[in-house]
Amino acid sequence: MVTYRLASSTDAEAIAQLHARSWQQHYRGILRDHYLDHAVEADRRAVWRERLQHPTDQQRILIATEDNQLVGLACTYLDHDPRWGALLDNLHVAAGQQGRGLGRTLIQRTAQRVHQERPQQGLYLWVFEKNTAARAFYERMEGQRQETATVENPGGGRASVLRYAWSDLMRLERLE
Repeated sequence: MVTYRLASSTDAEAIAQLHARSWQQHYRGILRDHYLDHAVEADRRAVWRERLQHPTDQQRILIATEDNQLVGLACTYLDHDPRWGALLDNLHVAAGQQGRGLGRTLIQRTAQRVHQERPQQGLYLWVFEKNTAARAFYERMEGQRQETATVENPGGGRASVLRYAWSDLMRLERLE
């Protein structure tokens, strides 16, 4: 049975491992291979230790666990953008767990929390343009593609990203 809860500082290592593995699985050809093969784990470990040891007031990290193992996470920042609202900065589901509805539940619970705390805000995220599987998922979740930008990648290089946004969080919460 999958359970959902807010992350604590003791979850940093498991979150960093899930995040690094997700990037290694999905970002080949987007991020540099050397970074994915040699630096991503240490980089994600530093990021998540900082986030969980020194959280901001706007940070919300929801995790999904099954049999005491981390199987998914969603990290959101309220009040991130005056136009678009809360930023869904990370949404990752463990390999082998995809297709079970965990991503859908994580994004819907995130939308519910944002709506409860900031009823006037929407939700948005950035996704790599080349990450076609994630883009298809966000489109199934009725995310609206808004714009394209170019970003500096961790480990070097640049890539195109797309902004997907949801303005009606109640609708997102109810999607089947």
